[in-house]
Amino acid sequence: MDTDSLTDQYSTLVWLAAILVGLLTLPIGLLVPAYFYIKADRGEGKSQSALEIWTVILTGILGIAAVELGGRKGAKILWGILAALFVVSILGGIALFALL
Repeated sequence: MDTDSLTDQYSTLVWLAAILVGLLTLPIGLLVPAYFYIKADRGEGKSQSALEIWTVILTGILGIAAVELGGRKGAKILWGILAALFVVSILGGIALFALL
């Protein structure tokens, strides 16, 4: 059995999560496993950190753009933006209920 296949650069969990996200968010979500396949085919998957991989899986096309444009730093910036939006939405919800 060939142990140096294209999918060996990512763990089984990464592939399962990418396929699950792809199926749950059809048709745009299919870009996630396609992105990993292209990265594995080119041999670039070995250089990706866990943060970059899970950013792509959990944020989809935004994650792909962030990782491709900024690498690890781009992934950190995207998570910072998402955290700020989450906090603002929580504060907005609190303010809305305070007005009622």
